[in-house]
Amino acid sequence: MTTSVNRASGSGSLSGSSRGSLSLQRGRACGNCRKRKIKCDGQRPVCSQCLKSARPGDACEYVDAGRTHTQVLEEKISRLEARIRELEEPFDENSVKLHSPYTQSQGRSSSMPTVVASSSEGISPMVSTSATPSPLPSSVSHSDTAIQEEPPANVTHLLLQSFLPHAIEFGFFLNISRFQESALRPLPLGHHARPAPALLSAVYLLGLHLSGSMGTEISVQESSFLSRALLHVANILSSSHPLRIIHGIQSEILLSTYCFRTGRILEGKYHLTVATSLTLGAGFHHIRSQTTSVSLSLNLQSVATPFLPAPSDQIEEGERINAFWTTFALCNTWTVAIGSPLSSVVFESHGSRIDTPWPLDMHEYEQERLSPDLTSSSTVQNFLNQRPSTSSEYSTMAMYVKSSILLEKAGTVAALYTPGMQVEEANRFAGAFASLDRFIDTFHSTLAPIEQTHISSPLFGTVLLTHTITHAATIHLHEPFVNENPRSQSKSLSAAEACVNLLRQIDINSLTQVNPLFGSLWTGVCKVLINEIQHKRALRAGWAGGVPVDNRQQENELAEKLEKVFTTMAVFSLDSPLMNYQLAKI
Repeated sequence: MTTSVNRASGSGSLSGSSRGSLSLQRGRACGNCRKRKIKCDGQRPVCSQCLKSARPGDACEYVDAGRTHTQVLEEKISRLEARIRELEEPFDENSVKLHSPYTQSQGRSSSMPTVVASSSEGISPMVSTSATPSPLPSSVSHSDTAIQEEPPANVTHLLLQSFLPHAIEFGFFLNISRFQESALRPLPLGHHARPAPALLSAVYLLGLHLSGSMGTEISVQESSFLSRALLHVANILSSSHPLRIIHGIQSEILLSTYCFRTGRILEGKYHLTVATSLTLGAGFHHIRSQTTSVSLSLNLQSVATPFLPAPSDQIEEGERINAFWTTFALCNTWTVAIGSPLSSVVFESHGSRIDTPWPLDMHEYEQERLSPDLTSSSTVQNFLNQRPSTSSEYSTMAMYVKSSILLEKAGTVAALYTPGMQVEEANRFAGAFASLDRFIDTFHSTLAPIEQTHISSPLFGTVLLTHTITHAATIHLHEPFVNENPRSQSKSLSAAEACVNLLRQIDINSLTQVNPLFGSLWTGVCKVLINEIQHKRALRAGWAGGVPVDNRQQENELAEKLEKVFTTMAVFSLDSPLMNYQLAKI
């Protein structure tokens, strides 16, 4: 079967013959092809050579204006990390203090960021700044009014309606009702009674991206919406919005998920790294900590930070708790999904210091289910040591976070295996492997059956994701041994078949959107099924006396299961470049 990859190119896709006939201008090959000294066709965002070798999309980079995409983003990360360090250590006399570059006493004009969009080549718009970056305050007018202005009220209503029903799938942890009410207030952009401009622009971007019925007139503006979101998010810490920290975290999470979904892997990693820095810098990993020096009280003073006042009620406190765990879970899952270490490394160093209690679902915070007397300590460590902590640990959100921990742990343990290990090292590995294998099985037995959550529930996607992640953890843990150990082969196949059975229990057409992570999880399922089909065909080739009937039947059943996953991925790949790319690879 021949499958073509849908490339985001303004000139349309080129056939193989016409592409090969075009000579690429000298110096225009991607960095990877130049390094390997092979012919490059210069296709964006991924050239044919990188696509053929199944390299990740961010491995195929082009040098534009003297700097690669990676270098531009690394510079941005360095600048933001410097800001975060300043927020984390506000009283450090050796730190570089933040200042406003717009004061008249400085005697120089501010340097305006310019938006450079290269959508015709499949490259995401980037915010380019001068050597001395300057945040853009709301009082300063920008030459491009489309970047500064908010869309008309009728358009924003449509964008919100497009995004909010699927908000949880994209890592939205704020109270949806409160956000919607404040977003629709007839107040100017930047007013403190409304969400921060960065958050609104990120939501509008996703609303536009998810909308399939708003017409070409608006859909072609996605590049402009992305540019606006990047501009506002880059300057949110220098704004005066009282919720700039938590709204900044939410904005970065949304942009990260958007980038992953659209195949901008490197940019997704960047925004997730910023969200992690903000989360830890704000102290959200110490909410309700037993080691805090501040005593608990009914007005929840224990969860105040140097950058945020104490929450006014349980909903605000719940937003902060869920902000931490959403960021934490995304780091765990995408680390495994893209095969590249993310901010989970940072969280790992804080593992024994994560005291925040397990998250509740938002409706439980609304019902004030969080006890005022609750404290917590070493939450992740207690889970890994299989010690119960709080009553909130069985919420839908908590079970999702726990499954992400197991997935990341499975990937870490599997990566420790190397053939020819020393006896002592091999014994330690075997012990850790067996313990985690049992733990994953035990955890899966505690999950509520998927049919207990109606498909129309906002939490259904999270429940389906939790089950799938748990099975994926088994697959990743046994992956190094699947071709040589019958037990690993059996467990991997059982986990893959369980994922297919989940899809058979639901009406896929009822799910208009799914979490972008599903593409990577289903890809792993397909690989297991394909490997098993190849194994059975190899056995068939070795049987001279004919193929047993039961073996033919098993192969046909595996093919049907594989087709089920293909069909499911095809449905959601129509508007997800990442899943389209993953399906094409399979």
